[in-house]
Amino acid sequence: MKTVLSLPWAAAFAPAFIPILNPPLSPPWATAPPSRRTCVFFEAPGVRGSTKTLGKLLDAGPGPPRVIRCLYSRCCFGIWNLTQDQAQVEMQGCRDSDEPDCESPHCDLSPRAHPSPGSTLFTCSCGTDFCNANYSHLPPPGNPGTPGSQGPQAIPGESIWMALVLLGLLVLLLLLLGSIILALRQRKACSVQGGPEPEPEPEQEPEPDSGGDWSAELPELSELCFSQVIWEGGHTAVWAGQLRGRLVAIKAFSLRAVAQFQAERAVYELPGLQHDHIVRFITASRGGPGSPPCGPLLVLELHPKGSLCQYLTQHTSDWGSSMRMALSLAQGLAFLHEERWQDGQYKPGIAHRDLSSQNVLVREDGSCAIGDLGLALVLPGLTQPPTWAPTQPRGPAAIMEAGTQRYMAPELLDKTLDLQDWGTALRQADVYSLALLLWEILSRCPDLRPDSRPPPFQLAYEAELGSTPTTCELWTLAVEERRRPCIPSTWHSFTTDPGSLRELLEDCWDADPEARLTAECVQQRLAALAHPQEAQPFPESFAHGCPPLCPEDCLSAPPHCHSPL
Repeated sequence: MKTVLSLPWAAAFAPAFIPILNPPLSPPWATAPPSRRTCVFFEAPGVRGSTKTLGKLLDAGPGPPRVIRCLYSRCCFGIWNLTQDQAQVEMQGCRDSDEPDCESPHCDLSPRAHPSPGSTLFTCSCGTDFCNANYSHLPPPGNPGTPGSQGPQAIPGESIWMALVLLGLLVLLLLLLGSIILALRQRKACSVQGGPEPEPEPEQEPEPDSGGDWSAELPELSELCFSQVIWEGGHTAVWAGQLRGRLVAIKAFSLRAVAQFQAERAVYELPGLQHDHIVRFITASRGGPGSPPCGPLLVLELHPKGSLCQYLTQHTSDWGSSMRMALSLAQGLAFLHEERWQDGQYKPGIAHRDLSSQNVLVREDGSCAIGDLGLALVLPGLTQPPTWAPTQPRGPAAIMEAGTQRYMAPELLDKTLDLQDWGTALRQADVYSLALLLWEILSRCPDLRPDSRPPPFQLAYEAELGSTPTTCELWTLAVEERRRPCIPSTWHSFTTDPGSLRELLEDCWDADPEARLTAECVQQRLAALAHPQEAQPFPESFAHGCPPLCPEDCLSAPPHCHSPL
């Protein structure tokens, strides 16, 4: 029986459930610590959305059911669908909070809804480990719903022919719905078992921001001149312009993107964020190139050489220039990640979360500057952030949000990011993205090629997946197969240490986030590669867990390119 559920604490999910008739479960492969509840986890095929973010999935074997260790409650739940005296499990997992009905040690079912004729949904909540594996008993027949429920009831004595007509209509409806759902699943879902969830439907266009007068505090700069569009997206556009005779970049937001403007402005205005390798913020304003002017604006430093993607497409870079770009990029990211007090100002650690060659700009001196802080997130630190810091995320979904799919770390593609220490986890995800950018830079270095002729520029994974990979394709390549962009063998023979470049990249894009280098350590290793004569051995107590180098290390615009700042 195909059913669509809408429950206050579970995501709505689609039809086509797999019948599971509550086999006995004995889980010798997982033991819950005293402080955490451990529950059976199962979601029928066709789920739109998931409750897996309410806990940490444990490795329970090749197939369902699995085990989940709860993060936010000590309560398990289960949902069963009773159809024609047959019970099918639809969903099992962790509740998002503890409720009074969670005190039961057993899964005592209660009827909750009638999603279709002859079908009743039963739910339970309980407060012991694995208590949701099986229900203790079904309520007696004749009590199919809660008071006030609107589910259809069977009529005693109803004629057989009427039942057959209704059954025929129901079968036709289910066939129609099934064909639609099958078509959607074939387009959106991965064929690999255990792959990522289906790609979400495109979000509807947001309504204009109606909360407060956002423009009251923003000046309208009459001296600001708009010259030409550099990049244009759905609700933002970047212009080249001038302010008081100075060349600037102007990021213009539509009235539907006021919240996005406020979030990015809040990060740029953090005290102490000034750095040579972070795009410099000049001011916030309101206006536009047309008449009457409208919309909020961010006025930023302009870098005429464009994005790193554009630059690498049009230019090659010798070893020295490549190292300048790579080192400056690592310096900028290390600065973002660092929490510091300087001259009485507190700068919290910041995760970029959308590091890509489209969001990195090339300065006049050939170094890089990191831009587009629209998804940047202030991280928890040793010191309490002041009240002006941007709002912290309100749940797992906000922490999991990320930018360009191509550069997303495996734990973001697989939705297994460590939410217990999400500050460290987001830094590690940034370092994975940094590794892909370093590979793109080095791929255009003629000094690493025997014939001094590097191939045309390609984005990371473009050779394997093309210019527009899907989430499923990226998951299969980067998560399941653990493949990374190809490192040519010719790179090994250029530096003093033949394996140093490979080792650096592999230590940054390791499948295990905890095995990756910190951005500060990447900066140290690149400095040793760029200036081997000046390199010094790292002290044993190097901060942030950077592994020491061996003595040899110490001696030694195209269609896919945009620049949204």
